[in-house]
Amino acid sequence: MNYMQVWLDSVAAVVRSMDNEKDKAIVQLFATQVQMDVQDNKIRFLCNSPVVYSLFLKFSTTFYDAAKSLLGREDLGLSVEVGASVSPSFSQPVSQNVSQTAAVHNDGGSSQNSAYDFKLNRETAVPQVQAQSTYGTKNFHNKNTRSGNINPNKTFENYVTDPENKLLYATAVAVAANPGTSNYNPFYIYGASGLGKTHLLFAIANRIRETHPEVSLIYTRAEEFIRHYVESMARIKKNPYDDERMHFQDLYTSYDVFIVDDIQNFIKADKTRDTFFDIIADFIDQPNRQLILASDVPPGNLKNFNPRLTSRFGSGVCCEVVPPSPETRAAITLKKCKELNADLPDDIIQYIALHIRSNVREIEGAIKTLNTHKQAFGTITTEDAVKILGNLVNASNQICTIDMIKERVSKEFGVPVPSMESAEKKKMVSIARATAMCLGRDLIPALSLSDIGRNFNKDHSSVHEAIKRTRTRIEEDPEYASRYRHLLLSLKKE
Repeated sequence: MNYMQVWLDSVAAVVRSMDNEKDKAIVQLFATQVQMDVQDNKIRFLCNSPVVYSLFLKFSTTFYDAAKSLLGREDLGLSVEVGASVSPSFSQPVSQNVSQTAAVHNDGGSSQNSAYDFKLNRETAVPQVQAQSTYGTKNFHNKNTRSGNINPNKTFENYVTDPENKLLYATAVAVAANPGTSNYNPFYIYGASGLGKTHLLFAIANRIRETHPEVSLIYTRAEEFIRHYVESMARIKKNPYDDERMHFQDLYTSYDVFIVDDIQNFIKADKTRDTFFDIIADFIDQPNRQLILASDVPPGNLKNFNPRLTSRFGSGVCCEVVPPSPETRAAITLKKCKELNADLPDDIIQYIALHIRSNVREIEGAIKTLNTHKQAFGTITTEDAVKILGNLVNASNQICTIDMIKERVSKEFGVPVPSMESAEKKKMVSIARATAMCLGRDLIPALSLSDIGRNFNKDHSSVHEAIKRTRTRIEEDPEYASRYRHLLLSLKKE
């Protein structure tokens, strides 16, 4: 293929898309100072000097989209490099009448990009950036691209919502409906691993893409961010003429929505964390920007994070993902069986839902394991399931006993265990007793209401009413709801 012609057509198309005469002059300069080819499944732009390289980075994504369109290839990555002088064959001037086939966006604009190589295909993120120039700002967004690291199958429609997570779910939907509003910025989600935080982040991203195609967004995990930062900083040695750290930041700050998963993992990298602070400050301070964060811990428990910054997290909307109730686990188990095409008997599905309580990932792993057994042997019984999942169930069930619950609630409310086991009707005693009963129901599904009642010298109906009152209190009293969730999580970790 004649890459020289593709390059000239790309330059002409980018020039046509611009309004500012100074930007046009710079872009026309690139026709003779930059060479384009395709190597290692990447569109490679080779600049003939560090000065040209520095100028070109600002426009690289714009040229990348134009070249991709001309080549008819959406699977190509991008590389911007400094090399020897370009070929003499590129010394001809650019004509405004060069081929009109280049497909760039009507709103045009220049774009800022990172200087390091990064793969842009279905497996990783495709840049959709807000283009910025010294002479004005225009929105540059490719509606036909999507980040491959955002799972399109994780949506609000297939997110099984626990009643305790109604506020979290409603807030996530509101953020997706109106990204960038100050009412929900930043949006911070936290909870134990495997409870569906990433699914919710993907659901937000997919809804924004569906309903707000003009909004650019990027999703990354802390580990990926750290890796990209290390790669970018390594290039400083090769390019001492440029501020590589700023180019790295530009890659992220040029988006409208920034979604970061597992931010607690920034504890591993001090320098990367400092750069991350700079980037997210831009999303918090600037209007019409949306920052969405997920972590295993609340903002105040993030290690090595500046207290001023964690307080900013709390200034937005901070929601906890609560572990699913037995009923929700049953719904999740059925949903996962359908997704995995696993036709398991109802009694086995019920066994999974009742006995695997630590997180959703373990439920999915149990379904896959049992389905593999059924496919291999043609059938599976409840006895088979109990034996196969023995270790997993034992690990999931080393949570607590009813006595552990009593002791923990006693310390939390300052009510002696004997008082909870008595007929005493003081308000605090009644609340502590009902709380312990409800925790017993949530944490030890194998216990019947009568079993729980025997541990508190109450009958079946008394336990039922106590649990009902507790559920109502959780819905109506945020402070109590927070204490209950804290008890629930702490007991699950013991």
